[in-house]
Amino acid sequence: MNEQKLEKQRQNLVERGVLSPDEKLYGSSTINYTEKLVGRIETWNQGGVAIFTDRQVILTKGFSCEYIHIPYSCIKELGKCNQGFFPIGMVITYENRESGEIVTEKISLGKRKKWLQIISEKTGL
Repeated sequence: MNEQKLEKQRQNLVERGVLSPDEKLYGSSTINYTEKLVGRIETWNQGGVAIFTDRQVILTKGFSCEYIHIPYSCIKELGKCNQGFFPIGMVITYENRESGEIVTEKISLGKRKKWLQIISEKTGL
């Protein structure tokens, strides 16, 4: 994404209250995500966005207008996974600041290597 489009997207996210005005946007990617059914059984669903900044990863799932803010300081584990046979998944385990519980999010996205590298650098994992 070129710098002009990235800045326009950042301004839009600041106006909607998703980012703080001094937060730097690295980029975003459409995602698929898992939803737990029963126990360890989960299903992959389409539709969502991952937003990567200098402070956090922000996820939206499906048609929800809810944002899941995951500060880099809260990320405990980071890994790779597959979506079916395709090696395009990422696993992020973090501590929810509000509830204190440990949460694992599985997403699949393009340019996984790039996003994993950014998160690894920011978290030190």
